Amino acid sequence: MTPLSRSTRLLASNGFTLLEMLAAIAIFSVISLSAWQMFHGVLTAHDVVLTKNERLRQLQYALLLIDQDLQQLADRGVRVDGQVTAQSLFSDSQMLNSDDEALALVRFGWQNPEQRLPRPELQRVFYRLQEDRLERQYHYVLDAASINEEPATQILLEGIHSLQFRFFIGDVWQESLPPEAGLPEGISIEFKMNDLGRIQRSYLLPDSWRPAS
Repeated sequence: MTPLSRSTRLLASNGFTLLEMLAAIAIFSVISLSAWQMFHGVLTAHDVVLTKNERLRQLQYALLLIDQDLQQLADRGVRVDGQVTAQSLFSDSQMLNSDDEALALVRFGWQNPEQRLPRPELQRVFYRLQEDRLERQYHYVLDAASINEEPATQILLEGIHSLQFRFFIGDVWQESLPPEAGLPEGISIEFKMNDLGRIQRSYLLPDSWRPAS
């Protein structure tokens, strides 16, 4: 009997053969690779869920601000040379350097506890689309145009491809706001997101408006 055959017989009787060891290593490698792929898939799915949840949180916050602004519209025009104009709501695709339609309004409810700040509880707010961002702008004073004050800007949402407004006037939804039309009976806002698609909210406004000074 040769030394090689004797060694093979000893391995066969006392342990694993070389072929069995290679097979075991191959099986372990396959199981390890499968386990890693499953773990990586779980991590990827977790990241996707976190990203989606953050996107939904941003959308919820943006809609909350829009809700508050549109549900608290004030009928207060722009003060020019000491005179307040009749129109308080403006919408056009050529204003505010917007890439699509824009909206300018005045809202109630800007908190000023015990009137300690030298301003009313009215706030002038603007919505516009610029470089795929839905932006909300506002002034710290109501008649900022008379003092050439630049508005502050909030980026509400990114990845926005369009921004449109419609106005409920005379029981009909209209695509544009007629000049000197006053406040409409309702306002609709619509924008398209690159990941969540089309978002639309419509608001029926009060029949009568509180006077704003």
